[in-house]
Amino acid sequence: MNAHHKKASYRPPPPSDRSRYSAGELLIPGKVEEGETTSALARARLGKAVERIPFGWQLEAIIPSTAASTSAALATTLEGALQASGSFTMCEGVNLGDLLTPDFLNSFVRSGSLVGLSLDDAEDADVVCIDGRGRLVLSLTKDTYELLGLPGRASAYGTLRQRFVVEISLVDPSFRAGKPGFERVERALANWPGRTDLLDELGGQPAERPSKRFDLIMSYVDEQDQPRPVSLPKTTCHSLRPSFTSHTLSSISVPKVASFPPATPPSLTKKPRTSSGAFRPSHDGDDPTAFWETYREWAGLASLGGEAADKLRWSNEAEEDEWGLEREKCEEGEVQVLRWEGLLHPKVVLIAVERMLEHADLAKQPFVSLTLRPFPHASLSHTSAATVPVVGTSKRPNGKKRKRGRGRGEEEEADRDRVEDQGGWEMVLVPRGEGKLDWHLWEGQ
Repeated sequence: MNAHHKKASYRPPPPSDRSRYSAGELLIPGKVEEGETTSALARARLGKAVERIPFGWQLEAIIPSTAASTSAALATTLEGALQASGSFTMCEGVNLGDLLTPDFLNSFVRSGSLVGLSLDDAEDADVVCIDGRGRLVLSLTKDTYELLGLPGRASAYGTLRQRFVVEISLVDPSFRAGKPGFERVERALANWPGRTDLLDELGGQPAERPSKRFDLIMSYVDEQDQPRPVSLPKTTCHSLRPSFTSHTLSSISVPKVASFPPATPPSLTKKPRTSSGAFRPSHDGDDPTAFWETYREWAGLASLGGEAADKLRWSNEAEEDEWGLEREKCEEGEVQVLRWEGLLHPKVVLIAVERMLEHADLAKQPFVSLTLRPFPHASLSHTSAATVPVVGTSKRPNGKKRKRGRGRGEEEEADRDRVEDQGGWEMVLVPRGEGKLDWHLWEGQ
């Protein structure tokens, strides 16, 4: 057979750097009336970016205090918002077939927003998650995929064809009790293949295959954006709150508000083009990219605290090795680092961000930094604006078929190593006076 007649087999795309930067300008409520429409659009962009990460497990805030500002009021506001609405539910020994009971689907999946994630994070574990839009996503080993019997696709990451992804829309109008597709999925989930004892099988004893159970953490927000506890039939559920820790660093270098570059949306930024045609960032002193690289180094050291933060100690003398921002761009002050850990629903995180944006003391701060880190073992790194896929389909949302039967959702699938290194988002808020506020956001997908 000629080479051009051979049908190429599908290979998942290699991992790629999908980090993105966005920026905008907000108006602090009650300060400026002009430009409210533009501010509302920028706030909507910021809100969508925050909600794109469905499985946040650590939220961190860096709030500085200088001679002209204090961190106490903002820290209290953030802590109160997450304490009031940040609870989540731990469900032990869940039979996945119970997720398809009519009461659970109608109460928690088909109304409001439910996110859920299994806790087994081993490299060879089967991972179960619910993405907040009514989609059940299963990341399976090859053995489980072959025994489960539900259609899916090869994972885009890891060893070729050693992991598979199954996507099921629980809110699709055709996915109803009594329909063949629904009944098939319910049977497969309820009878999830468990591991057997190989020695018993070799000895000729009948292998018992009890259906596998999962420990799930779930967080539900109703249609009025109010968090509610989750309950499952035949399952023990416990309500939990995110753990909270904090530390304060005194007499360190704190970036001045004048050091931060203005918020310019990427679409308006003209990058220099070299003669070869490639885009290459400049390394001039006024280059925003160079500033943000040193700022994020500063934020990382402040986040670590302890001996790492000793590198940020304030000094008026020149040092051979400078860490973070240059001394002339800083002033002496202290920072309070707050950290919450647990399953953080994206709508709950957005409520906390909006509470802080509306706080009167925000205008007095030189800046505030917020960072959200996701669960590295989650099947999805983010959610896109694409239509939720239906199990077994080979069509795009616009009706056109994909070539070679490729499934949908590869653009959302998480690579564990990349998510662990650069997943989630990092936000910096910089008040500019006259009731204006710049925001900068990096999303690592």
